[in-house]
Amino acid sequence: MSGFLDGIPMPAEQPACQVIVEPVLVSARLSDLHDSLDQALFREANEHGYRARLDVTPAHPTTSAGTFHWHAAVFALRTALIEREWIKKDTQNCPFILSPDKAVAILVMTGDADTGVVEGFPTNQAQKGAVLKQAVSANYELFETAMISKLERAGNGTQMWVLLYHVGVDKNGRTELRAELSLPSKFERKKIVGWTQRIILGAIHPDGEYDARIDAPIAPTPVEVPVERRNAS
Repeated sequence: MSGFLDGIPMPAEQPACQVIVEPVLVSARLSDLHDSLDQALFREANEHGYRARLDVTPAHPTTSAGTFHWHAAVFALRTALIEREWIKKDTQNCPFILSPDKAVAILVMTGDADTGVVEGFPTNQAQKGAVLKQAVSANYELFETAMISKLERAGNGTQMWVLLYHVGVDKNGRTELRAELSLPSKFERKKIVGWTQRIILGAIHPDGEYDARIDAPIAPTPVEVPVERRNAS
């Protein structure tokens, strides 16, 4: 499936976005990004984050559920991908994971209620820094200045994809974990507001009872990604 649902208007300044939702096409697109990516990988990371969320007590700060979920999801995703020869990177408080061929990087963010909704226009829940805005504008041609001088491959530079997740409830009142792997295209007022492509991952309905109607922002500090344009060679 490409494009948005019939009858759903697109904001005037929103660029065209391809939305992939059918499971077979989702699996194919993930494999196309990198042959080590699959839906089970992202499901397990999200479920790991949700289990950590359940450790929150009334004595914890109000944003702890989101914080625990995010930390655990980042840990689970990066651990699984490191076993598949991906490269762990931490730059200016930005934890992401880089594919072996340096073609794809993945950053985990809490999404708003439109996350995983085919006709929605999701954004990141927490505010991000100015360098991430530069990264979007530069089409995510990422470069590090310490560990690696350049992330290069033939053709285009590294694409930074965002794994958005959101904990809410479905129409029957059950806890629902929604997620998508999406490629940003536009950034305004410290929010991602445009996407080139959205890969909708299947919703998860975990066992047990937990009221998670509001997924609170979890990042107390800006997440920034250093960006530098590729020099012609």
